[in-house]
Amino acid sequence: MAETEWTWDPTLYAGSARFYADGRVAYPAALADALTDELGLDGTGRLLDVGCGPGSLTLLLADRFAEGVGIDADADMVDEARERARRAGVGNIEWVAMRGEELPGALGMFRVASFAQSFHWMQRDRVARAVRSMLAPGGACVHVDATTHQGVGDDAELPHPRPPRAEINALVGRYLGSQRRAAR
Repeated sequence: MAETEWTWDPTLYAGSARFYADGRVAYPAALADALTDELGLDGTGRLLDVGCGPGSLTLLLADRFAEGVGIDADADMVDEARERARRAGVGNIEWVAMRGEELPGALGMFRVASFAQSFHWMQRDRVARAVRSMLAPGGACVHVDATTHQGVGDDAELPHPRPPRAEINALVGRYLGSQRRAAR
């Protein structure tokens, strides 16, 4: 099935970058450990995080690689990732504002390419082909799917009560309408 062409809307995440990481449950350290064990990560090689947002996964994996590149279509997300990396003392990641559809660019080869809740936003066939051409021999592509936008399944480990999802959705609908702009 051919993918439908669509145009990236640069206003899609406007104003959300500095709040984005706080509004989602963080990826657990166990994810980095599992990838390290499965892929034999040893602090060498390069990481490409496609659709990195504010660097949530990129920063979690940064110490598992010699260097990395986080790309995102939203320039504010890239700026937020850069600032979060600075605050965390992480200096081995380059942050680039670009869409996955612009790959391979001049970014080079990578041991691992990751997509953390981002691949569905892209023209998947096109981006997958480009990323495949950027993987070093024996390299891996990692797709991380999670429900961090809705939190965990119960309140047992939450430091605060469960967010009122129905009320939040109604508020979003009142201000933005019922027509989804995302993931079309």
